[in-house]
Amino acid sequence: MTPSAQVVVTAIVNVKPEARDEALAALTTGIEGTHGEEGCIAYALHEDTNQPARFVIVEKWATQAALEAHGQADHLKAMFAVVGPLLTEPPTIVFTQPLPVGDEDKSTI
Repeated sequence: MTPSAQVVVTAIVNVKPEARDEALAALTTGIEGTHGEEGCIAYALHEDTNQPARFVIVEKWATQAALEAHGQADHLKAMFAVVGPLLTEPPTIVFTQPLPVGDEDKSTI
């Protein structure tokens, strides 16, 4: 698997501050299920230190096909069923491919 075949996705999810804990619980369950998926290299949850209840998910998939299969996973659908009504706005999702430059060990996620 070459870095250029991999797909990196960044999702920014803003939830209602009062719903932070509920959203975090649903995200945790969904991410734990995702970690067992074929082709999942990384799926990491972060929270904005300046804006609590703003979650950033960084995903790394072996192939586009693995990412597409992920989109059909039952645990992902269940996660969105809970988190969807808690959102303050639609999520921002950015699909990217690595462009390794500079230090080979530091140039891709």
